[in-house]
Amino acid sequence: MTITKYKYSIKFGWFGTVFLSVVILFCFYAVITDPPGDNIWQLMIPCIMVVSIMLVYFCKICFMPALKGKTALELDKDKLQYFVSNKTIYWSDVQGIDKDTGGRNGWTIIFSMLDKSKDIKIHTNFIAGKDEDIFNTICEYAKAARPEIWLL
Repeated sequence: MTITKYKYSIKFGWFGTVFLSVVILFCFYAVITDPPGDNIWQLMIPCIMVVSIMLVYFCKICFMPALKGKTALELDKDKLQYFVSNKTIYWSDVQGIDKDTGGRNGWTIIFSMLDKSKDIKIHTNFIAGKDEDIFNTICEYAKAARPEIWLL
């Protein structure tokens, strides 16, 4: 099988960046329009700091790689590489694959490992493409490498 690459989701990158920026602007607006004596700034300044750190982190792990067109997920005949959180999953170590479609921000794909170690999870919200297509492609690669892998 050839190597399949999925890029970072530019839509998710823009959404997260705009959302966090709006939260910061709302907090600044609350501080600026606050009547004298209420001291709302004591609550809002820590909120602004925390959300600003979240924004910088989100831009680093998702938005900037999406703008640069970097690869978020790479599949080949031997392994899956999830560059968002630097995870490498070898098909020879996988016992089964499952999915959790309950989230609003994409699916979670769950890999059960042969050595009974902790399940490995990857999230499709950072990956450009349809969740179902990504899951089906992962399953195709896993089945090609090891036909005995079971799907839940």
